[in-house]
Amino acid sequence: MDYLFGLLALLGFILSLAVHIASLFQIDVAQYFSFVWVLHLGIFVVFIPFVFISRKLFGNRLSPNFLQDNFSVQVIMLGKIILFYVVINFILFMIQSEGASPSILNGKFALTNHGKLVREITENEYRLFQARVLRGFSGHWLMFYFIPLVFFLFRKKRTPVT
Repeated sequence: MDYLFGLLALLGFILSLAVHIASLFQIDVAQYFSFVWVLHLGIFVVFIPFVFISRKLFGNRLSPNFLQDNFSVQVIMLGKIILFYVVINFILFMIQSEGASPSILNGKFALTNHGKLVREITENEYRLFQARVLRGFSGHWLMFYFIPLVFFLFRKKRTPVT
């Protein structure tokens, strides 16, 4: 089961990375592939089993040496880099989103905040804001796919699940 969940997490991570990179180039991938939002649901497919299996293997308490005991230094460093990037990406997303979401109101492109008009925008700005939203989500997807990926495929100690 570890291998299957690990491969699903790897696939989700690669697809999320592709979406994220495209969004960095201000491409609204969802405009072309609306199913891209399935990646948002996919994190639950691999993250929920990760939570249950890790608790079964390691209990609710993790020792201070848990990461060092179970993962290579390279995996730990990559995880720290991804986490740092996710935090920076989120902060930038919040700043660039102007506290609003792109919407179409009465046939016009707009930025809204809780359904209230912030300002009208052009179609190009709308696509840019849509790409930014996708960048915000896909940045988090990276972390939520990475954790199960390394847990299922790169754990040093392969304790069988009973």
